[in-house]
Amino acid sequence: MSEFHQIVRASKSRRPDKKPERTYTWEKHLHAFEKDKTSFVPVEAFNVNLLVDCNDSVREGVIFETVVHDYDKSCDGVQTRWFARVEKVCGYRVLAQFIGSESKFWINFLSEDVYSLANATRTNPELDKFVYAPPLPLNKEYQNDMVNFINNSIDCEITGQIALAPVYDQAKVVLYTPRFRVGQRLELLNYTKSTEIRVARVQATCGRRLNVLVMKKDFPGSLPDAEDDRQVFHHGAQYWIDEGSFFIFPVGFAAVNGYKLNARKDYIDHTRKIAEAIKKGKEPHYDPEDVTFDHLPKPEVDPELWKQVKKGQKFELIDPLAQQFKNLHVASILDFLTTDGYMIVGMDGPDALEDSFPIHINNAFMFPVGYAEQNNLELVNPDGFEGDFVWDKYLSDENADKLPIEVFKPLPSKERLDKFQVGMRLEAADMCENQFICPATITSVHGRLINVNFDGWDDEFDELYDIDSHDILPIGWCEVHDYTLQEPKKPED
Repeated sequence: MSEFHQIVRASKSRRPDKKPERTYTWEKHLHAFEKDKTSFVPVEAFNVNLLVDCNDSVREGVIFETVVHDYDKSCDGVQTRWFARVEKVCGYRVLAQFIGSESKFWINFLSEDVYSLANATRTNPELDKFVYAPPLPLNKEYQNDMVNFINNSIDCEITGQIALAPVYDQAKVVLYTPRFRVGQRLELLNYTKSTEIRVARVQATCGRRLNVLVMKKDFPGSLPDAEDDRQVFHHGAQYWIDEGSFFIFPVGFAAVNGYKLNARKDYIDHTRKIAEAIKKGKEPHYDPEDVTFDHLPKPEVDPELWKQVKKGQKFELIDPLAQQFKNLHVASILDFLTTDGYMIVGMDGPDALEDSFPIHINNAFMFPVGYAEQNNLELVNPDGFEGDFVWDKYLSDENADKLPIEVFKPLPSKERLDKFQVGMRLEAADMCENQFICPATITSVHGRLINVNFDGWDDEFDELYDIDSHDILPIGWCEVHDYTLQEPKKPED
């Protein structure tokens, strides 16, 4: 059976805020994959989930250098490497085979034990700290003819083959270079009162994911009770979101858009000046700790398509503020914001305004009228609605139009959609408690939405994710980032 190699991380990839925790590994499932008993969502199927794109590197047939730990005790600080070929790819884990050997092993392709070909010669002036030798069993087998064995291995199995390119080594440097720093401030949508924005600060970074919390020094008056508000700072508090999350905005967003801002007076004055400068077309003055509009870019909006978006138009929505993410809701555009592409939306019913929130048109929560029915999903009736819900009659009764299908995110290609299949495994952040990333399995596919079951949990806890969601991740993401992958729930838990 193949070996399972633990990931070796660069020192800068280790999270100083993280306490030692037991983390789940995919070892048993990877061995099952070798026997065709399970499958995994491929890396290229996901939206961007690393700080740098490594998809072109992680593919079958690629030859790379890897550390051979057989010699660690005898080489006195000299690193021993040998060549290996990728046979299978499962997320960021690859099944590789040593060149010249039948020995196979699972390794995280972003491990510090993986190098592009001839990395030592090209990038390291201290060549005396690197040697090339095959795994110990091969060394013993060919010890009387090692020179010929190495030459034959290079000539017959490496020369002319696809090799891991030098760009891979450069990408790994970027991989652990965060775009945000601890202490930076930004604006955070209050998930308990979505008509309000508060100031929050970055507490920790982990790849694209940020732990952001509302702190006393930025809040007017007493902080809300942390037991009732997960976004409020207290010892051990975690509110992890992707840097592309709809919850976060740059400093000045509320002021630019006239959105309610719950903050101290000095911050309100500061962002008012930012808004005035932007309105005049001038470069605003930011404090060094501010997350700016350039730090949180959004996709450009086609002005011709944007002209088609009107107040009152209706669509279907996965409520991003809900406690369950299993169905779609009837929703409407209530208003527009100044920042390009942003609008205020709410679910139809008497509390539409009270529960409304700002969102960019390019998002993973909005779907065209009829999407639920076409894709075998539940559409929840508006609060207070009686009788059978039929879209055409409802639009007529409300004297409303549907949001044109052209303005929604384009449907992914069939080739990409087909990469998400029932039974495939992945890692998924729980959208209800976003500090938890769990091993998960696709249980059904609904167009561009996948129904995900958290391994070991009843299906009542399933969640729907758009395949562009940053909250679904390839296996191996957590171990790359030194982030705890939750253990599957056991029957006795």
